[in-house]
Amino acid sequence: MITSKITWDRIFYGTPKFFLMKLGRRPFTVHLEVTKNCGLRCNFCDYWRTGKEERLDDYLPILRKLDPLTVVITGGEPLVRRDLEAIVNRIKTGMKFVYLSLTTSGYLLTVERGLALWRAGLDHLTVSLDFLGEEHDRNRGRAGLYRHIAEVIPALVRAGVDNIVLNTMIMEDNLTMLPAIAKQAKDWGCRVSFSTYQHLKVGNWSHRVKEERLSELRGVIEELIGLKRTLGNITNSDFYLRRVPTFFAGNGGIGGCMAGIRLLQVTPDGHIKRCADKEVLGHWTDFDPKAVSRTSCTECWYACRGESEAPLGIRRIIELNR
Repeated sequence: MITSKITWDRIFYGTPKFFLMKLGRRPFTVHLEVTKNCGLRCNFCDYWRTGKEERLDDYLPILRKLDPLTVVITGGEPLVRRDLEAIVNRIKTGMKFVYLSLTTSGYLLTVERGLALWRAGLDHLTVSLDFLGEEHDRNRGRAGLYRHIAEVIPALVRAGVDNIVLNTMIMEDNLTMLPAIAKQAKDWGCRVSFSTYQHLKVGNWSHRVKEERLSELRGVIEELIGLKRTLGNITNSDFYLRRVPTFFAGNGGIGGCMAGIRLLQVTPDGHIKRCADKEVLGHWTDFDPKAVSRTSCTECWYACRGESEAPLGIRRIIELNR
């Protein structure tokens, strides 16, 4: 089982919801962006430039309207919000079934804060980690970040948080380190999800895997698929991982994106977007999910997008319930 929090009564309510969504047009996943503020200085994101912003105090009415299976709380850095535990608890207690996740860069994460969020209703805690050691600090623009993450994650696992996942971007810079990150996650008692770098936020192409390294990338992908079998802590489907080199090959990208239909983004002030990097579709009060057209965008192969397109066969169901 992914986490002990997925009890039989939650499975009872969640399973019909899953199959109804397969038939309809309601989103599987809503990314709830509770702030754009962030204290890091990543060169592939400009959210750190965010100043004063409008935020909602209560996102439950939006989520009840959209009624997704999964809500991913994101930022910016969501932990800058002092009312985050209240937001988490309001969502979890106000919806009949929702799988509630939170993604953090980790610089504000402490054992106390992590446990408070877990008790408030989180099912899944994701921590971003692209490198091992001080290279991660340089990439994120904050000294001591890796050491802090390396201390907090094992401590949270020991304290009973049983569903922590590292989120690692597959980039030109870290190709040779990806298997080591999977092994480090295993040592810490957590899992890892790999996602694919893209340039859309600030137009930074420097982290994109170059054509001359595609053969090396394919070898790393096969190594990760092997580690997935032996370590048992890599969450990605084979379908997703094997299409990563396809995304980086040339400039064609991968078509068939379901953003706006299976995936939606909610901004801090309550507007709806296809995804974090695309246009605003409207304010939540007048948004109609059934009126959203399919996107023609081919420019990302994020895990949140690609895994929503992965076939749900017997093997994948077993993987998801390990």
